Amino acid sequence: MKSTSTSLLLRLRNPTDQDAWREFERDYRELLLRYFSRRGLRASDAEDVLQGLLLDLARHLPNFTLDRERGRFRDYLFRCASNALARWRERERRDEQRLDSALASRLSDEGLEAEAAQAWEREWVDHHYRLALRSVRRDFDARSVEIFERCVAGAAVEQLAREYSVSHDAIYKLRQRIRARMQELIEQQIRAEDALDDSIE
Repeated sequence: MKSTSTSLLLRLRNPTDQDAWREFERDYRELLLRYFSRRGLRASDAEDVLQGLLLDLARHLPNFTLDRERGRFRDYLFRCASNALARWRERERRDEQRLDSALASRLSDEGLEAEAAQAWEREWVDHHYRLALRSVRRDFDARSVEIFERCVAGAAVEQLAREYSVSHDAIYKLRQRIRARMQELIEQQIRAEDALDDSIE
């Protein structure tokens, strides 16, 4: 997230601010599509739901005020995403006049809301990781990032040291440097996210 994120939601209240909408879509598109996919949608359906969500936001953000008792910006975006998904499913049911009975029972189950919240939380964590990794790829050479990603994926230090012809110490130090940078970036992103909350009170 850029430092200008503090004013993003204020700018989004103006539906004609195309730069703000492009920035929002750039930062949140992948998060939302992955969340819809985790909720069982095919890629084309996830795109449809995303477009509906963006239209809803364009209609509602001009009058939006953050209610801290209901949570933060991430909670608001989760509710919007869940509502957009529910409306899409309802429209699909009406259009097709059929619904698998197993899915119907799941939709009526109280546990589904908790399941959706867990899916959203997992995607939000992954979202911050992806944003940080995007910056790391710009700041570190490709070989270092490749070694780090293979460490994260579970490759043994001994194997990596052998394949890249470096010492075990070099692998440990590289992993620690990039991990520290990732942590710093994620903390910055979360501060920027909190600033979004402050900007819409």
